[in-house]
Amino acid sequence: MVEGTDWAARYRSGDTPWDLGGPHPELLVRLQDERLVPPRPGAAALVPGAGAGHDALALARRGWAVTAVDLVEALAPRVGPDLEREGGRFVVGDALEFEAEDAFDLVWDHTFFCAIPPERREAWGRRVAALLAPGGVYAALVFPVGKPASEGGPPFGMEETHVREVLGPLFRVDECGPVSRSVPRRSWREHWLGATRIASEAH
Repeated sequence: MVEGTDWAARYRSGDTPWDLGGPHPELLVRLQDERLVPPRPGAAALVPGAGAGHDALALARRGWAVTAVDLVEALAPRVGPDLEREGGRFVVGDALEFEAEDAFDLVWDHTFFCAIPPERREAWGRRVAALLAPGGVYAALVFPVGKPASEGGPPFGMEETHVREVLGPLFRVDECGPVSRSVPRRSWREHWLGATRIASEAH
C-alpha cells in the first residue's frame, strides 16, 4: 500500500500510534444513535487497513457483515477469530487491489486514505466506486486535517476536498464537517465525510 513503510515491522515493535486501543469514538456514537446501522440484515461493510480490528469489530457487533482487509499477515490470528464470531472475516491483502464477488453497502475508512501516497489516491477512489453498491455509503474519518503536505507522511495530510475529488461524480456527499467526538491525543483535526454511491452520473 505505502512504499517504504514496513507495516508488519511497525506492529512487531509496537510502533502503532494510529491504534487507539478501541473503536474511534465518533464511530461508536454513530453506531449507538443509529446513524450508521445496517440498512437491512446481512448488509455488508468493508474496512480497509483494518489494523487491530477495533472498528471492524464494533461494526460487526452492531450487525454489519464485515470484511476487514489489512496487509499485515500477523494480524489475522489476532483479529480473525473475534471477527468470525461476529459473522465477519479478516482478509490479508492490499485494499487498493481488493476485489469482491458482491458489492458492499458501506466502506468505513479510518486512517486508510491518509496512509496512501497522494499519487495513489485516485486509484482508491476508483476501487471504492467498484466495491460499493448503488446507494452504498462511503464513511470516512478525515484525518489529519490541516497537516501541511510539506510534512509528508504517513499520515499524509488530507481534507474533505481530497476525498471528494477522488470519489468523483458517482458519489453524492451527504455530510462533511468536524466530528463531535475527537481523539484528544491527535495533533491534527478530525472531520467526518459521508457520501452515497449513486447509480450513474446522470442521477
